[in-house]
Amino acid sequence: MDNSLHPPQGGGEAEALCTYRIANMKNKVNLPRPECTLWRIHIRPKGPNNDVKVRESVALCIRKQVIGIGWGFQGETPPSSVKEFYRRASAKFAGKGWKVAANAIINPDGRGMKVDDLVWMRDLDGNYYLGRIRGKWKYDHRGNFGKHDIVNMRSCNLKRVDKRIPGAIINRFVSRQTVCRIHDHDATKTALTFSKLTYNALNKKDYYADTNIKGQSILNLLSPEDLEDAIGLYLQHERNYMLIPSSRSRRNDTLKYEYELIEKHTGKRAFVQVKSNELLNPDDYRDSDGKYYLFSAGGYKREEKNSTVETLQKREIEDFIRKQKRKMPYNIRMWIEYLNNK
Repeated sequence: MDNSLHPPQGGGEAEALCTYRIANMKNKVNLPRPECTLWRIHIRPKGPNNDVKVRESVALCIRKQVIGIGWGFQGETPPSSVKEFYRRASAKFAGKGWKVAANAIINPDGRGMKVDDLVWMRDLDGNYYLGRIRGKWKYDHRGNFGKHDIVNMRSCNLKRVDKRIPGAIINRFVSRQTVCRIHDHDATKTALTFSKLTYNALNKKDYYADTNIKGQSILNLLSPEDLEDAIGLYLQHERNYMLIPSSRSRRNDTLKYEYELIEKHTGKRAFVQVKSNELLNPDDYRDSDGKYYLFSAGGYKREEKNSTVETLQKREIEDFIRKQKRKMPYNIRMWIEYLNNK
């Protein structure tokens, strides 16, 4: 195996990012403020002959600092234009998958990847990489690119990030679609803002300057999944509960809770419902044989605290997150660090 295909070691780790400080804030110059879209890509090609290890394809992208997809013309004359690629691909490849991925990478209509967009990818060991698109589409099926079937590509300065990133980003890796956008469903655009801040930290430069979150509550910056983690940690650390891990994987749209816990000493059941902006009504959570702990950064229709329902207070949760910063997942610690620097 060609050792040059292995990804570089070190760099981009959590502690290095968490100790990053915004330099020269008082004398900050006007830096580029590119319009930015957030993407996710799976690098999974096994080569045109299905004889290449996926791990090597991922490593090739990292070493060459590109992201890319297949659907190439190995053994033929390479396409010389976008128009020629689509004409030949339409005749050669079946289904819609190739076109969806190609539209994202090649960007024929202005709705795909643009220079300065950010993109996330993941290797087989669960390490995440974040990169900025640096160049327009190019096609190349010579050498290793053709061998690995990574022929439609974009230049991208990929760097490794901590394994624990916001749930809004992780969830987009569930889809089998080769390339897709990552959409934010909250006003603060936490996935995009997180990505911009992380990119700045990795490169030790405020390339993306439109990231001002001064005065924000950390609770408004966390994704719904991150809030679930914070509440679960709080209840275990402060209220003597133990999380039942499988209760998270069993949940579905018909359940009124995110996960289940049991009290350490009594074994009594507890259920947790977490919302980022929606007002929660305690009256909707009384039909169980345990206690409901409710939390919403958006508030409650009525606060309540009794043996069956408790509405957790925002200040108490925020204080816990800050005091127990070292016990928080990386993506929560990053928000704390950035807010402190501001």
